[in-house]
Amino acid sequence: MHSDDLGLTRFTVNLESQLLLERDLPAAEEFLASVGGMFVQREQDPPGKLWAVMQPRNRERAPFTVRMIWTVYPHRPPSVHFADEPGGVTTVTRAWPAADGYRASSNDICKPFTAEGHQLHADWASGPYAWSGTGNPLLYVLETIQGDIDRSDGRRAA
Repeated sequence: MHSDDLGLTRFTVNLESQLLLERDLPAAEEFLASVGGMFVQREQDPPGKLWAVMQPRNRERAPFTVRMIWTVYPHRPPSVHFADEPGGVTTVTRAWPAADGYRASSNDICKPFTAEGHQLHADWASGPYAWSGTGNPLLYVLETIQGDIDRSDGRRAA
C-alpha cells in the first residue's frame, strides 16, 4: 500500500464488513454498468479494497480509476483515491478529476464521503456532514463520485 492510505499499511476487514459489502456490491455493479463503468477485481487485493473504472458522461473523456479502501463497512467512510490504472499509484495528478474538493496535489478528497475528509475535519463527526452507514454506502459513494466527475465534465486535474 501507499502512504496515502491514512496509515493503513496493513488493514483487515472483519467478516461482518465483508458480508455487508458483498450484499451491497450487486447494486453498485449495476450502477457502474449503467454509466459505462465497472469494478476491477484483483486477486492480490484484500477484502475491502475495491477498484472501480468510472466513465464520465462526456464519453469523449477518458475513464477514471477509483481506489476505495473500506476498513469498517458500512459504519465508516472509505479512503478514496484515484490511480492511473487498477493497482496503480494514487499520486499521479492527471489521474484525478478536476472536481471541487478533489485535491490531486494533496492526494485527498475533502468531502464528507471520504475517510480523508473526516480526518481533516473532526467537526464532521456529527451534524450535517456526519457519515451515515445506512442504505447502500458503496452505491452512495459511487453515485457521489460520478456526479462530481460529470459536473466537472470529466476534466482531469492539471
